[in-house]
Amino acid sequence: MSLMGDLREALRSALGLHPTLDLHGLGVREALAETEAFVLAARAAGERTVRIVYGKGRGSPSGRGVLRHVVPQWLDGEGSDHVERYERRPDASGVDGYLIAWLRRP
Repeated sequence: MSLMGDLREALRSALGLHPTLDLHGLGVREALAETEAFVLAARAAGERTVRIVYGKGRGSPSGRGVLRHVVPQWLDGEGSDHVERYERRPDASGVDGYLIAWLRRP
């Protein structure tokens, strides 16, 4: 990566600015398809970090977030060729609603 690219990434990280995918309202299949397309496109564009918002699941019929479980499972499995690591990010209540993923270099 160039010096400008490194500086841009450092600035984005310091300010918490990352390309973001919001999965609110999507079913599991659609959410996983969107996640895959987003990760592949971001990686191809040279992005190093992305934010994936899956919500807490309060709108789910069971009241438990299904996407909170299946998105990280996808990243650990099929997505592992594209993602170095990820971290869940909790809000003030301690419940996570999104994660930051570090992408592998193409």
